[in-house]
Amino acid sequence: MASAVHWARDVNLMRGGKLLAALAAACLAAACTSTQTSVTSPSSDKCQIGVSNAPSSFGAGGGSGTVTIAAARDCTWSIDTNASWIAINGNAQGQGGASIAYTVAPNPVPSARSGVIAVGSESVQLSQAAAPCRFTLSRSRDAIGSGGGKLSVELSTLSGCNWTATSANNWIVVSSGQSGNSSGTVGLTVAVNNGGSRVGQVNVAGQNYTVAQDGAPAPPPPTPAPTPTPAPAPTPNPTPTPTPGPTPTPAPGPTPTPAPAPAPAPSPQPSGPRADFSGSATGVSGRCPNLTFTVSGRTVVTDKSTKFKHLSCDDVAKGGQPVSGSGPTDSSGVIHADVVEKVKGDD
Repeated sequence: MASAVHWARDVNLMRGGKLLAALAAACLAAACTSTQTSVTSPSSDKCQIGVSNAPSSFGAGGGSGTVTIAAARDCTWSIDTNASWIAINGNAQGQGGASIAYTVAPNPVPSARSGVIAVGSESVQLSQAAAPCRFTLSRSRDAIGSGGGKLSVELSTLSGCNWTATSANNWIVVSSGQSGNSSGTVGLTVAVNNGGSRVGQVNVAGQNYTVAQDGAPAPPPPTPAPTPTPAPAPTPNPTPTPTPGPTPTPAPGPTPTPAPAPAPAPSPQPSGPRADFSGSATGVSGRCPNLTFTVSGRTVVTDKSTKFKHLSCDDVAKGGQPVSGSGPTDSSGVIHADVVEKVKGDD
């Protein structure tokens, strides 16, 4: 009886030990599983990423900015942009919080634009102002003779910038390039000038283009009438010649001196009133110091007595020089210059 009791106790103890061993094994297995789960990355639901940007708008000249990423240490991300004019500096992928720099290129067109920087499913938007329209002429003025003709000037600007060209004078016509929306050429037609020198203006995209035209040349002086030939003197009636007596042969006298050649007729003397002149010297003829040229429709002559100031006689002989001066006039209205000087302010 005692043996049966001890056997039943031993069986119960054995069963209890196996149960404890099974429970311990189960706990150990559960512990191992918990350790493996802690080293995996957080799920997408737990990786919440925050994105901010500064600045969000840029001028036409471009600049730099920074995207700030807020994320848990174990969360990974990538950054990208949909605009070719936005450049991401540094790594395009990372983990956890970060600050990523970027660069915005200058805007070459006169219209605003926008782009997006994306970090995962989050994004920030950028905007950039339009490039300003600036207009530049190849030159600001031209000169042309009294006969008129064609002129042209180049305009430089950005594509997309609108402009027009208009003349302020009826003797200058905009014959081509009246308007445009990019760089172009403006063509002009200048009429013949039958009066004095004149200056006109053409407005091209708000820029002033000046046209200076010479005056018409003065008409040549009239040809003087020829001197009438004097009538011949009447032939006197011959008187009877008495018969001379024989005379001795006269001794030969000295050879007579020939009469001097007549002096050339003098040119008209400048006995008229004094006159001033100013303008471009055109139609130059003669050789220094004896020149003849036209200034603003008046004929001007120089000689060895003429004084040249701030330029030489040879400079005037080249033609086109801006000059001024004064002198007496002759009976034909020609100015005999005392002095010829370069107009101040013209190089």
